[in-house]
Amino acid sequence: MSSFIGEYVHLLRLALEGRPQEVVALARKNLRSLMKANPESAEAIKKLLSQYEEKSGIAVRDAKQQPVPIDVDSKLELLRRESIVFDQEPVWPETVNRELISVIEERKHENELMEMGLAPTRSILFVGPPGVGKTLAARWLSSHLERQLLTLDLAAVMSSFLGKTGNNIRAVLNYAQKTPSVLLLDEFDAIAKRRNDDSEVGELKRLVTVLLQAIDDWPANGVLIAATNHPDLLDPAVWRRFERVVRFPHPSSNEINTTIKSLMADLTKQGETLVEVLSTVLEGNSYAEVVRQINSIRRESVVQKKPLEIMMEELLARLILNAEREQKLAIAMKLLDTGLSQRRVSDITGVSRDTLRKYLSRKN
Repeated sequence: MSSFIGEYVHLLRLALEGRPQEVVALARKNLRSLMKANPESAEAIKKLLSQYEEKSGIAVRDAKQQPVPIDVDSKLELLRRESIVFDQEPVWPETVNRELISVIEERKHENELMEMGLAPTRSILFVGPPGVGKTLAARWLSSHLERQLLTLDLAAVMSSFLGKTGNNIRAVLNYAQKTPSVLLLDEFDAIAKRRNDDSEVGELKRLVTVLLQAIDDWPANGVLIAATNHPDLLDPAVWRRFERVVRFPHPSSNEINTTIKSLMADLTKQGETLVEVLSTVLEGNSYAEVVRQINSIRRESVVQKKPLEIMMEELLARLILNAEREQKLAIAMKLLDTGLSQRRVSDITGVSRDTLRKYLSRKN
């Protein structure tokens, strides 16, 4: 009896707080036990829940059958849909990894959270410079949550006609709210600018209010992710609305090292040392830039029929061309440890062989 009263109080609290998705989830959770005790009532509740879900659209199961909203004038689809499977796990900074894993774990313990009057994270703000993995993280979450990824197509959404942009955003939000999915609002600062920005028209300022309300009311069976490269442009009220804010830093040299090695197979001992040196030199770059540089020399290695180690040396020479003398010397010492000749190290770093010999004699 006490268990029943507890569930009833919890259900009543959710209803009074205006959280219908959680009410539905808790009611469905208790259907099985109710079916044993009172099959008639259970069937009536099941029918009532199905009618509500169909009417509100909070549990549309076959999202692929639902037409994606389009811009009335251009006929372009406003969303891109993807179902994603990862062959290889990405490398994340520890702080980012901890946040992403927490989102996954919350979904695994959804029932326990609901029993405590809580819901899993529904809204997340990704903040960081371009190329540090924000979009990749959204794709990764959608894969591990086994939900399709819906990505806002900003080019299709933005209209030159006053009012059309707002209508398009509303259409996207309405569609995503009815679909168990991960919605990614990339370049979020373009549609959620500060409302005190005098350069923006009233329609876009009203759109920010619509977005804030949508974040507050996002259904429990979905996840809304907004990503921005320019957090300073966001309306201040946006920050309070998101349940999690994940900041994506540039990768450390260790994380760059792991990323490079994941792109290369069967490295020699010399190759591994070159990776260590490159990881130090590339620190401060984004993951995207690191991958771009490494894939570029991998292609050159195939086309020019040169060993990958030679291409790594040539890349290193380009990267440190304008480096400070002390940095070049430090890199030269590491390269000498790989067994490279003084002549080759001098060619790569620009440090004279006389200088290398002096440093080696001091070291010995």
